[in-house]
Amino acid sequence: MATFDVQAVRADFPILSRMVGEKPLVYLDNAATSQRPNQVIDAEADFYRFHNANAHRGLYMLGEEATELFEGARSKLASFVGASTPESIVFTRGTTESINLIAYGWARKFLKPGDEVLITDMEHHSNIVPWQMASQATGAILRYIPKRAGKKELLGKKHLFVCPDGPLWEVPFAALIQPEGKYLLQRFSLSYGY
Repeated sequence: MATFDVQAVRADFPILSRMVGEKPLVYLDNAATSQRPNQVIDAEADFYRFHNANAHRGLYMLGEEATELFEGARSKLASFVGASTPESIVFTRGTTESINLIAYGWARKFLKPGDEVLITDMEHHSNIVPWQMASQATGAILRYIPKRAGKKELLGKKHLFVCPDGPLWEVPFAALIQPEGKYLLQRFSLSYGY
């Protein structure tokens, strides 16, 4: 198994070369704004310098170039994440918009009374409110996976373990899942320093 070279990844992000006092900057607010690596900054600068036009709108050279670049990025991303087709990749402006599209579009159409939506109790309100509203609108049940640092909590007949440094589920969500249930499992992400 290859090792993860944190310093090599940090070197791709120019903002992470900044120092805070005498320590390297550690940025943890990726849900609000993700920092960009040099490769993205360079690609965006190239686009704005040489291809800036609306994708899927113009029937002229720059519009066609913008569309080709946009769709090329979709294809590369689909390949990278193992999507079945490039068309299954949907670009949004950010995490909140993505969550809202799923909660207000997909969930309201497919959730039924008694279905369960599982989220953690550590979620930002922007990932709680859409699921509360979707659950209320469909009759689904919103359940929270608790975080209790340094303790173990008995849920049904299974234990959910959380370590003091952050979440560690030794039995991932098994304690909350009923055999006959249908679930929408909202995965959360956290960023940790090195």
